[in-house]
Amino acid sequence: MAAHRHDPDEKNLAPRRAGGPARSVFVRFTLRSLAANRVRTVVSVMGVALSVALIAAVLTSVASLSNMLVERTAADEGWWYAEAAGITEQGLEQLEEDPEVTDWTAVTDLGTVSLGEDNSSLFGPYLYAKTWPAAGTGSDADEPLLQAPELVAGRAPEAAGEVVLPHYLQNVELAPCGLSTADGGAITLGSAVTLDLGTRTVENLDDGSTYTATSVNGSYVHETTQRESFSADLGSIEVTVVGFYRSYGFSSTMALQGNSAYVYDDGSALAGALSDDSAATWASAVFRTADPAKAADVANGLANANEAEYGTSVHTSLIRWMGATPDTAIWNTLYQIAGILAAVVVVAGISLVYNSFAISVAERTRQFGLLSSLGASRRQLRRTVLVEALVIGAAGIPAGLVLGLAGCYVVFGLVGEGLAALAGGGAAATVVVSPAGLLVAALLGLVTLLASAWVPAIRASRVSAVDAIRQTQDVHLGRRARRTRRPALPAGRHEGAGAVRSLGLAGRLFGVPGFVAHRNLSRSSSKGRVTVAALAVSVALLVTSGSIADVMGYATETSVDTMAGQDLVLYVDATGAGADQTLALADGRVDGPGMQKELASFYDEVKDVDGAHPNGYLTSYVAEVLLPAGMVADDAEGLEGSSRRLADGSWYGQANVAFLDDASWASYVDELGLSRDEFCDPAHPRAVAVNAYTVRGDETYARLAPLSAGGALTSLEFADLDGRFADGLRDGADGRPEAYYYDDSGNEQALPLDQAVAREQQIEVGALADHAPVGVSLSGSLQLVLPASAIELADTMGYLRASCSLSTDGDAVRASDAQDEIEKIAADHPALDVTYTNVAEGKLQSRLMATAVNTFIYCFAAITGLIAVTNVFNTLANALILRRREFAVLRSIGMDGRAFRRMIAYECASYALRGLALGFALALVANVGLYEAMALSYSTYEFALPWPQIGLSVAAVLVVIAVSVTYALRRCGATGVVEALRSEAL
Repeated sequence: MAAHRHDPDEKNLAPRRAGGPARSVFVRFTLRSLAANRVRTVVSVMGVALSVALIAAVLTSVASLSNMLVERTAADEGWWYAEAAGITEQGLEQLEEDPEVTDWTAVTDLGTVSLGEDNSSLFGPYLYAKTWPAAGTGSDADEPLLQAPELVAGRAPEAAGEVVLPHYLQNVELAPCGLSTADGGAITLGSAVTLDLGTRTVENLDDGSTYTATSVNGSYVHETTQRESFSADLGSIEVTVVGFYRSYGFSSTMALQGNSAYVYDDGSALAGALSDDSAATWASAVFRTADPAKAADVANGLANANEAEYGTSVHTSLIRWMGATPDTAIWNTLYQIAGILAAVVVVAGISLVYNSFAISVAERTRQFGLLSSLGASRRQLRRTVLVEALVIGAAGIPAGLVLGLAGCYVVFGLVGEGLAALAGGGAAATVVVSPAGLLVAALLGLVTLLASAWVPAIRASRVSAVDAIRQTQDVHLGRRARRTRRPALPAGRHEGAGAVRSLGLAGRLFGVPGFVAHRNLSRSSSKGRVTVAALAVSVALLVTSGSIADVMGYATETSVDTMAGQDLVLYVDATGAGADQTLALADGRVDGPGMQKELASFYDEVKDVDGAHPNGYLTSYVAEVLLPAGMVADDAEGLEGSSRRLADGSWYGQANVAFLDDASWASYVDELGLSRDEFCDPAHPRAVAVNAYTVRGDETYARLAPLSAGGALTSLEFADLDGRFADGLRDGADGRPEAYYYDDSGNEQALPLDQAVAREQQIEVGALADHAPVGVSLSGSLQLVLPASAIELADTMGYLRASCSLSTDGDAVRASDAQDEIEKIAADHPALDVTYTNVAEGKLQSRLMATAVNTFIYCFAAITGLIAVTNVFNTLANALILRRREFAVLRSIGMDGRAFRRMIAYECASYALRGLALGFALALVANVGLYEAMALSYSTYEFALPWPQIGLSVAAVLVVIAVSVTYALRRCGATGVVEALRSEAL
């Protein structure tokens, strides 16, 4: 016998367990094992990398979206964190000395300007003189504390004696009031104006108490319980108009609240307001702190210590996106969603990596047994598996972080415009790399690895040398398996030479290959469940993501379809600030025939604008209508502005009435298949009533058909009852309709119908339609459509507005170009005030938003599905590779290639069918849940499965099984029968 050559590495390893040499032996052993099983190693690294990449992408996306929301909010409202309105001298001193405050500025109210009764109906009763928002004490030009009002003409005040006025006063000549021009003419850029400043005083009639009304607390005065007076007691200032700003009358800050005249602050306004004794002059300070979370504490300190008159407020709409307010419901929701997604990824990753390590340990059972026989301790065996996990993590975690960030940059680059639209504009969607997010992703990846490797490591450390060499741990038969091995035999028979065992259903259908495959599936049910679960998760994710995309598409298309055929909408008014008021009548009415004439002239020029197709024009009115019982269906009570049906079966409520231009009316009549002779006769006008509405109830949307037939309805104009008008109709004591109103004390008073109604008009409804004409947007109220030639019927109605729309085939740029041309045309029609809505831009934003959301959905589903598919490949391929000895035995006893392929095909078919069935069941549950959620809001939403995604999932299952089996059988086939039987796999 040849002498055995001593190898130092074969020494007892136990004494070295605390030293470096033994440890290095196991590290080298681990590295050799990883190198020897390159495919499994690569798959494991891919699994870790994908898991970490998806977690990093989710957390980075959350950080990026949060930053975008911060930027968007700040772009609209400014970078201030808190505000102290009505601040005192002591409070200002405290603000300046507080080390936590990094930046502050103040806006000073100088008094109130009365516009007088003659101007109040159009421009409001008052203006508030304020200082133009100045930069803060430590302001960054890119992060101003306050966003200055939007200028529509001119510039901001830059020197003493300059003022900026609201846009609705541009080119307006006011009746004599507290705002006057030096030349007595209209207010224009460069006009010299005088502002008479004063004090508004409101008296409570019940107790005689009074208070000074300002832009913060004086927006509403109750006429029946309060009385107000104005005194021009604060002097006057002479200024030059240098600009006009777009005034909305409200602001996110108390400092900029109200319609104001902004003057330049030379630095003396704040000190003057704090030192005088007038309640009409006050200041509001807005500030920023080093830590957003401390802004509320600083603000509360100012309010409690200095009794600021109007209190303090915190800019929660901004700092909530920084996670710095107690009211963090939205913020918490955002991170909870991210946490749920991360949990899904971790579970998928653990499933993949755990299977990889479990297979690795199972394949190297003999190796661990031999190591144990050479003296390796359990701790060293556990360390071998854990070192393998750390090596895989060292490659997979950094790769995952890089992959996740790269994916974010790609996705944000593709859908950044849609995300900006989703946020409402004002900020760009850029990737913000969060070190904390990357650290969390790396730690979760490490936890995934250690959790996945721990159980296999424990299993490896418990391997007995003798059992490992004999491989007695590879197969464990449960009670059910043992029962199926011994089927009942007839009485008196026993298993022996003469006994014939049934092959079962699988054997009878597929022969011996089917019988063997069925036995393999029965004995290895736990391994099969892992494969089936991985397949099911992949299928469910793909199908569910398709369902979510369909739901988003339905919601988006529903909102866009309401403006079908309209890309640019023009809203035309004769009573607005931009009109010369020649068509305006008393009490907000307009000259109907004159309006139609002017509108027709305007439209004749608009319809020739290049690149836009006109849809006609219309004038909208609101009418109080009474319908006879024969016209009313039960759905009428669901309309907005509706009362219950009266006792005689009639119905009272509000109706919107649209008067179409005659050409559009004729087209609508033809579209409905009606007779032009009957519906286009100016001497006998007939209306069309739209009889299909989707209205929102308390919790759901409902589809209503409120009318049962046509007929003659009555349009009512209520009489003036000493400054009051009837609030509606109800059943009288005699069962007939009567009117009611509320007196000064708030008590309901009844009035006979003939006394409450000043005039009435009969309108014949000749047909019911299931849709409105283009340009008429349905609300929840009854909609009537008439030709413009019947405008005389509007005498009893309240004027709403006029509008016309154009189509540019969805091209937002063409719509914008058309708007530029129409603005030039509108300048030649001073009687009309025209505003514009680029609907095509809104539709584009809706499409961009849907694309952005769907991209994120599909990216998440694709990566998670890839993890699941990788899991299936790793589990199935390696499970087959581990059965090389079994396959060699089958081939050695005569199983040919055809029978062998039939056996494998049977097993794979079982995996596929069970995986698809379970995956479809999970997806069905998710789809039903989505349907139920949508049905709560959309009663017309129909349940449907996303068949393209179902087909994709079936194809994915078949492909991954085919690839896995092909790869595994090639690996098995590369080893000869004798070699496989003798394999010890060290």
